[in-house]
Amino acid sequence: MTGGLQWLEHTVRIRPVPADRALVLRGAVGMLVPLAVGQAAGRPDLGAAAALGAYGAAVDDSSAPWRTRALTLVLPQIGGAIGLGLGRLTHGQAWAQILLVAVVALVSGLVSTIGRISDMATLVLLLATAMGLGLPTGPPWWQMPGLFLLGGLPLMLLSLADALRHPGRAERRSVADAVRAVAELLDTADADTAAADADTATWSDRRHAVTAAMDAAYDTVLVRRLTAPRPGSTAARLAGHLNHLVEVIAAAPAVRTPATNPPPAYADAVRHIADAIETGAIKTGAMEAGAKSPLPQLPELPPAPQDPPLRELHAAVMGLAASVTASEDDPVRHVAPHHVAPRPRPARRLVSALTERLHDPVARRHALRLAVCMAAAQAVAALSGLPRSGWLVLTVALVVRPGLGTVPARLVLRAAGTTAGVLIGLAAVTFLPSGWWRIAATVVLTGLLQAYARRNYALQTLFLTPVMLLLADPLGQAGSAVPEARLLDTVIGCALAFAVGYLLWPEDTHARVDHRLATAYDAIADYADSLERSGDPGTLHTLRRRIHHDLAGVRTELARLHTDPRHHHTLQSWRDDLAHAEAVITRLTAMSAAIHSGATPDPTAALRDLADHLRERAAHLRRPKR
Repeated sequence: MTGGLQWLEHTVRIRPVPADRALVLRGAVGMLVPLAVGQAAGRPDLGAAAALGAYGAAVDDSSAPWRTRALTLVLPQIGGAIGLGLGRLTHGQAWAQILLVAVVALVSGLVSTIGRISDMATLVLLLATAMGLGLPTGPPWWQMPGLFLLGGLPLMLLSLADALRHPGRAERRSVADAVRAVAELLDTADADTAAADADTATWSDRRHAVTAAMDAAYDTVLVRRLTAPRPGSTAARLAGHLNHLVEVIAAAPAVRTPATNPPPAYADAVRHIADAIETGAIKTGAMEAGAKSPLPQLPELPPAPQDPPLRELHAAVMGLAASVTASEDDPVRHVAPHHVAPRPRPARRLVSALTERLHDPVARRHALRLAVCMAAAQAVAALSGLPRSGWLVLTVALVVRPGLGTVPARLVLRAAGTTAGVLIGLAAVTFLPSGWWRIAATVVLTGLLQAYARRNYALQTLFLTPVMLLLADPLGQAGSAVPEARLLDTVIGCALAFAVGYLLWPEDTHARVDHRLATAYDAIADYADSLERSGDPGTLHTLRRRIHHDLAGVRTELARLHTDPRHHHTLQSWRDDLAHAEAVITRLTAMSAAIHSGATPDPTAALRDLADHLRERAAHLRRPKR
């Protein structure tokens, strides 16, 4: 495909995300319960209102541990109820509606940059506010928020019951995934030094996968807890595994040369350890000389090598195995999570994060841009005489928010998905009688939404649109013109998003990418300074995690910008900067292992020069572009 159309190729790509049967079943049952109760009670309008809450809970459902599920289910539901309540308080006054949408969008834009859960909660708040403005004004203002919360309750209870029925399963799986990612990294060391073919994943790709897996594991096991894990608990043991895994990651870069090519047995051993962690069943085998506890049945490792880098890797893998197979009273099994700094209370974290965003010019510009786009959309919806609906404002919100993709990509996918979804909804409304047949169709479409929405945004819109059309009738938005009105809303919303959020006020992509790259370069310079001062392993690990987290954010941003045709010619320059940063941190990590083993002369001058070079590159990236 020609270079000018590469952005479209990336936009329409279907991700190979497998369907989670439990999510599909919970989504279908969660939608069925409020609709069936409303139909049986002779109040399908109340059932449809509660079904909006069921849909919101279905979108936020996941297979995460119960603490994470509780946060990702409850907070967006509360945000949705608040949004619906705010939307009903304007009493149809156009200027009050415009001001409300602008304020909510401003708050949503600021808070959304804190993290994934805050992003989900504030997105639902914004969408529910827009939806509340488009609903009939007859019932009391509190009725819709209450039904929204009530409708999501069955699915939330099902999801949390599933998580509590298998305690520790999600945590073990997340740690095992991180261990497997490290095994793939060790395989890459073999492949790179053996001149593997072009289809083999590069070291940086797999190092990025390790960073993502480690971040997910730390989030799952430690970060989203309100208190520290209890000694001897599953979370404490898994935190110990992650600490030992860090040592394997630190030793991996040092073995990427032909002189120290690691045998495949190390990667195979790490994979067996991952299987043992996930299943919780440890198979004991022969005792290694000097070991305090039996080790898993691993592929036979070579004797401890004489080469310092390989000796570091050998010791790290054996330490990881020992942490898995140690007895309950063995101290090695209860390594404290010293690599994760103590976290303040949730309220203090929220205040600190909000303060940081208020002082961040990139976050402020993002929030202001979203508020202007949403205010323009609500002005058109309120003053143009179009049929009452929040769909137009909803469209602009989903297209403009940068966390959801670039504007051109969302325009294409939203338009394509809505058009196909309107055809499906029109067929359902035309051929299916009201009542149980339409309820059945809504339940089936919700199941399909859960199965395929994560593969591509167009598929999500394809199944969402007919669900909302089927719910429009009992909600008091009936009529044969509803499908055509939703399609018109989508066209106008896409045009507004393109004009205001792309042409007149484009996203400040250069500031976002250059700022993140400069931050990563400064962090790598700090790491070099710490090495020069012979910093302790905990500090070095904290810096390494911060660096790889920053670099992963840059890679994610560049992947998102593949879907924007404006950046086709600048992407390569950013990729080169990213590759340079990854090469430097890999070199420094290998140098750290060599310093620790005493296998390198005094590196002080080289580290100081490298830190100065990195800070110069960071300063260059921060200079305003003409």
